[in-house]
Amino acid sequence: MYEHGNEYVGTVFVLPETRCFELRTTVHGESAIVTGTISQQLAARFAGGAPDPIDPRQVSLQPRRVEVMTREIHERHRAPRKVYCLTRLHDFDTQAQGSPAPALAD
Repeated sequence: MYEHGNEYVGTVFVLPETRCFELRTTVHGESAIVTGTISQQLAARFAGGAPDPIDPRQVSLQPRRVEVMTREIHERHRAPRKVYCLTRLHDFDTQAQGSPAPALAD
């Protein structure tokens, strides 16, 4: 098993209840979608259990610089596979997000 961290810039969508993410980015000049799980520390920030919580609705509003841990797993008699884990959101200012916009009623 090999493990390394990569930084990407792209649009991140998170589902804090299931600790999953989807990152739409560019890899080697081609558009790519990276999916995986969210680290335990980052999931706590999305759930509001940390001193500096993050509103998951605010994350996907603009492209973000993120750090993703890539784990390459090589098992005997199986094809190699990669597993991704979102570990950090760079340049995310929790003070600037304010309160979420109210929902519009019909």
